[in-house]
This record gives sequence, C-alpha cells and structure tokens, in this order.
Amino acid sequence: MSEFEDDYSDLEVEIEQSDEPEVAELPTPVDWMGLSIHEWGEEIGRLRLWVARIVTEWALPSSVVLPCWEQHGALVQLLGSMRDSYDTLYHEMQPGTGSVDWQRYWAWGRSELASLTGAMRCTATEHRADKLQEWARSIAEEGEASEYAIAEDSRVEMAVRNHLNKGRTGAPMNVVFVDFSKDR
Repeated sequence: MSEFEDDYSDLEVEIEQSDEPEVAELPTPVDWMGLSIHEWGEEIGRLRLWVARIVTEWALPSSVVLPCWEQHGALVQLLGSMRDSYDTLYHEMQPGTGSVDWQRYWAWGRSELASLTGAMRCTATEHRADKLQEWARSIAEEGEASEYAIAEDSRVEMAVRNHLNKGRTGAPMNVVFVDFSKDR
C-alpha cells in the first residue's frame, strides 16, 4: 500500500443518501367543466373554504363575490382559477416572486369578479338563476341528440351543399372554405 492510499481510503466508504423529503409536485388546475357531478360536489367543498378565507381576508363585498357564487358557473370557474393560481404561486417550488405574481393575478381577478357580479341579477340577499340561451343549454345537456344540434347540423349540411353547387356553377360564394388537408 502506498502512502497516498491511506489518505484516500475513507473515500471508499459508501456515502449514505440523505432522507430529505421530496418536493411535492405543482398542483394541477381543476377542469370544472370536465368534472362529474360527484367530483364537482367534492371540489366545490374545497373551493368554498378557500373562497370564504379570501372574502374574509380581503373584506370583499357582495358586489365582488355574491353569497350565491356557487350557483353561477362563471363565478365558480373564475374563483376556481384564482385558487389554482394561488396554490401554484405559493407552492414551495416557486421563486420568491410567486407572491407578487399572485397579487397581479388577484388584482385582475377582483376586477373580473366585480364585472361578472355586476352583470348578474342577484343581490346580497336574493339569488336569481343565470339566464341561459335555450340552444346552448339544450346542446350542453343533451349533446348531439339535442334538437338544436340536429337542426344546426342540417343547416351546416345545407350551407356546404349550396357552397359546392355555387362553386360548380361559377356563382359568387359568400363563404370561403379552406381545405388544409390538401397538399399545396
């Protein structure tokens, strides 16, 4: 054994891995429109706690967050996205600027909430359901089987036929269809 081998013999000892906790993954945003009714019920409960805290912390009036916010899809979506942003920007993996970014998003969010709330017919003591366009409600609830979806499909088919016929006869066409699948 050489004189240098003794100096480095301790390097051969296996270095133990530290048992530091793993860093949690960044939270994923909630897709409110993709949730089942059961998932929605669970998620709205979690969101309700966050909304109550933010309304209390910021002393928000009902002109910004209505007491019936849970009954308005647009408010659920916006408040949910604000909570998702908060959770992400205050995550341990974020840099120190995460809190400043949250303040920017929250300033925008409060403005959007006030705008949405102002357009609703609810008051601090009375809820009024959103006025939904019948065609959209029907398609959202019934899908392709909706009478509105079927009627729209028929109109589209007729428009395409008319367009093709005009193209064959050389008549002026009001709509331009571009087929991006063809090679140029």
